[in-house]
Amino acid sequence: MEDDFDAYNDNNEPKASLSRFEKMLELNEQYFFDVTEYEDVIDFYLENNQPQKAEEAVKISLEQHPSSCILKLKKAQLLLAIHQPNKALEILNTVEKLEPFNQDVFLIKANIHSQLRAHNKAIENYYKALRLATEHTEKVNIKINIAFEYENLGQFDKAIQIIKKLLLENPENETVLYELAFCYNLKDDKEGCIEFFKSFTDQHPYNFSAWYNLGIAYSKAELYEKAIDAYEFSIAIKEDFASAYFNKANALTHLGKYKEAIKVYRETFNHEDPDSTTYYYIGECFEKLEEPHSALYNYQKATKLDPFYADAWAGAAIINEEENKNQSAIYNIKKAIDLEENNPEYWYIYGDILAKMGLVDEASVAYQKVINLDEENENIWIDIAEVALEHEGLEKGILCLYEGLENQPNNYLIYARLVGYLLKSGKENEAIQNLIIVLTNNMGQDLDIIIEELTEYYPNFLNHSKVVELIKNFNH
Repeated sequence: MEDDFDAYNDNNEPKASLSRFEKMLELNEQYFFDVTEYEDVIDFYLENNQPQKAEEAVKISLEQHPSSCILKLKKAQLLLAIHQPNKALEILNTVEKLEPFNQDVFLIKANIHSQLRAHNKAIENYYKALRLATEHTEKVNIKINIAFEYENLGQFDKAIQIIKKLLLENPENETVLYELAFCYNLKDDKEGCIEFFKSFTDQHPYNFSAWYNLGIAYSKAELYEKAIDAYEFSIAIKEDFASAYFNKANALTHLGKYKEAIKVYRETFNHEDPDSTTYYYIGECFEKLEEPHSALYNYQKATKLDPFYADAWAGAAIINEEENKNQSAIYNIKKAIDLEENNPEYWYIYGDILAKMGLVDEASVAYQKVINLDEENENIWIDIAEVALEHEGLEKGILCLYEGLENQPNNYLIYARLVGYLLKSGKENEAIQNLIIVLTNNMGQDLDIIIEELTEYYPNFLNHSKVVELIKNFNH
């Protein structure tokens, strides 16, 4: 064993304590550490997700300092980390009796109750900790945690009340500002959020975070012009605020101003490292502008930065398919599916590509996957019928539409397409019967919409006098 005096190494930094502790374990010897040194060692292991080493450190520390409440608290933290919250609470209850004015006891208990979804108990313990807190920063953090718990309980007004009081104390606290915006969002109170941040920016016109959150509130309310104005104020105050540029670009896309949006998206690259999501959105803008080569370039940039960005692979596949580069399209959509196997949209794209290539059986398997994942998809049965019509004939297409109606009996799109198929096949009476069903039941759609859908697919339906007469009767 080391000399006692040597054990009290003058270098009490955490790294030195850790090094000595690991050396002790390696040599299977026993050194003395004071409580603070053990705290440092245990904290290191907990923070670096090494629970087994933390457990060993806790065991040895309590053998040397069996009456230390601090180390007992560390054991409680360890038990929480290894998902034994009830055992942790037992220790904390014991420590509370010994040290009823120990703030950390109540903070840890609050954290445990929060994880156990006992939010009222968590709030109770946070308030106990708050009464014992002496530093302003500690009090602020505890109050934020209390607000979190009220959010978890769905008591948003109480959370908002706490957060607003914190802002009165310190209007520049960005964390509190963002939490307030988040709370309004949870409450789904767009008007309340806008009203607050408008008032706040009137009082604090140079707070860039407030303008930014006002912009988000306007965007959620689909007031995109006002959102853009708010983001521009934020940028005027903080020129390198990349998130404000990004959100401004998003608002521009909602207004259909895709060229402007692209410029603003690219501006983010001047203030932060290029981001895969930004490249993806630039690609979408180019796609809307019908510039497929530029769209593809940006989708590919996104996948190079983030090979796990499934939407970017799917976007590239759509461009490939439109340009008849079917093998590239297959490759890219398979990459997307590998990343998100249960995404019905990707299987739909895959099915469309296969159908275009004439691979009917494979396309049918992909379309069936769409049905399994999203049985309410309104268009899938129409596409299945189209593939059947093209490759197996009109009768097969009609059968597919009837199958679709068995699964979606209120889908007016299927009825409209079925009427067109039946008229094409000369089955006028059967077509009229189905048209009567869809017109009688309405199915949540105006007559004009149903007629528009039928006309778009089968303009010649106006040549059928019985059909025209039926529609006229329903118009009166």
